Amino acid sequence: MAPGACPQAPVAALAAVAVAVSGWGLLVAAVAAGVWGMGGGQTSAVTAVIVTRGLWADCGTDASGVVSCVPLVSLVSLPGYLHGSRALAVLGAALGALGGLLGALAGPRKGPRAAGGALLLLAGLCSVGSALWFGLGSAHEFFEPSVMGTSPAPRAAAAPPPPALGDKYGRNEYV
Repeated sequence: MAPGACPQAPVAALAAVAVAVSGWGLLVAAVAAGVWGMGGGQTSAVTAVIVTRGLWADCGTDASGVVSCVPLVSLVSLPGYLHGSRALAVLGAALGALGGLLGALAGPRKGPRAAGGALLLLAGLCSVGSALWFGLGSAHEFFEPSVMGTSPAPRAAAAPPPPALGDKYGRNEYV
């Protein structure tokens, strides 16, 4: 061992690689998963339906277990936060794969390994940004008053009371 070298450095490096690889695997699994947001039956007339929302589809599951999904394929009608979350998640997965390959194939050279580590860190930031953007966008969309069905209905002006029956038919003639 060289003078001044830390004997725990290989263990720390292996632990860092293990954490990076597991994080990348979880990111890929999250991108493919269809459940990024969930709503219960409290917002619809049918209370036995669970609605889930993901990057690629909106799904509903009823009490018998039947799942019905609607793919989100439109580029025009989807909100911007959904496009941004998709882009960041896919970019994070690609950067993570590139960083992992670069770090694994670099051998003893420190420059490519450092570049691979930087790409893995950037992939992690992209994945966190994607999750945050989706969550904030979904919450904003839910509480936006201009979106129908997400805010309480405004109170209508009080209607005048209906005329008493005696006014229309004379007193005590309607039984």
